[in-house]
Amino acid sequence: GYGGAGGADGENTVSGGSMRPSGTFTLLMRKRSGVTLAPFASLQVPVSFAPLSIEEKRATVSVRGAYRNRNLTWVFPLRGAVNAPPYPKAFTFRCKAKTTARKVVDLPLRSLAGLTGPETFTHELICPPNMEGIIGKSLTVNPVEPTITDPNQPVRFQVAFEPLRPFSTSVKLVIVRGTGGRWPFELQLDAMDPDPDDQIVIEANLRTTSSVAFRLTNRFPVYAPFQAFFSTDSAMTLQVHPSTGLLGPVDTQGTVFTVSFSPTEYGKLQRGRLVIQTEDMQWTYEVTGTHPHVLVPQNVSSRVESRLETHIAGQLGKHRHINAVKRNMTTTALAIGRERLLHEDQGGL
Repeated sequence: GYGGAGGADGENTVSGGSMRPSGTFTLLMRKRSGVTLAPFASLQVPVSFAPLSIEEKRATVSVRGAYRNRNLTWVFPLRGAVNAPPYPKAFTFRCKAKTTARKVVDLPLRSLAGLTGPETFTHELICPPNMEGIIGKSLTVNPVEPTITDPNQPVRFQVAFEPLRPFSTSVKLVIVRGTGGRWPFELQLDAMDPDPDDQIVIEANLRTTSSVAFRLTNRFPVYAPFQAFFSTDSAMTLQVHPSTGLLGPVDTQGTVFTVSFSPTEYGKLQRGRLVIQTEDMQWTYEVTGTHPHVLVPQNVSSRVESRLETHIAGQLGKHRHINAVKRNMTTTALAIGRERLLHEDQGGL
């Protein structure tokens, strides 16, 4: 909009507005002449931009008026930047953290127009705001063939993805034309869990605690906040200390981590995955808790007599088996019979 068309003591009459060239830009004002503005009022000049090809467009808007018998003219230059629609297919880069995925991609510039000779294109990356740091350290884009002479010829760029920790996100690689025009392409970045950096084995007796300590420094020359923890599928008998803090920079003594094992029962090996991560880096360790190996004594005679003497063993099974229950029942019946006979004799007397 145009503001300040009139002075404090008078009015300004806008007699007309024009645009050069016409076609791509369109002036949307219904009334283009005879518009009177009050002092310090403003005038809105709506303009539409509808490009048919991807190239820079330029135009000017002229506003002419009269104030106290003086002709006034304001000229506003317009520059139209054209964005191509997103490319329908995303370019995927997938690898384990601490490895590299490298690829040369061909990027077609659809609806490119106005190419009269060799032209060089540049690029820029648009990242999610909360991922700019880690993407800046893991993604590199270098031109391979940024200059083309034919509108149907793609530009070629080499993309190297070297993640230092697991994450998943997408970024936009935008090809920029110096004379106007932008072509966005989506890059899908998938960094998977890395292979373990090392293995740690801890031996401990039942209901005791054994520990192993090691030092770790940041990969970069700065202090970095860290988190240290075991994955959710790790044994509860494994612990790490400290769990949070600052990781010392490279070329220093670093930070000491202590991993402890406290077994509560015998059985299978206790395993876990220790993870230490900063905003930009991750280290993983396979930790195994085991019991000390026990050696079975060899060539040791028994002190317990576990065999019967020969004459005793020979007597086994030779005695007749006596049914004690039957014998007791018989003895009881005879006693009862004698008692009855005694009572009968006494009654006869």
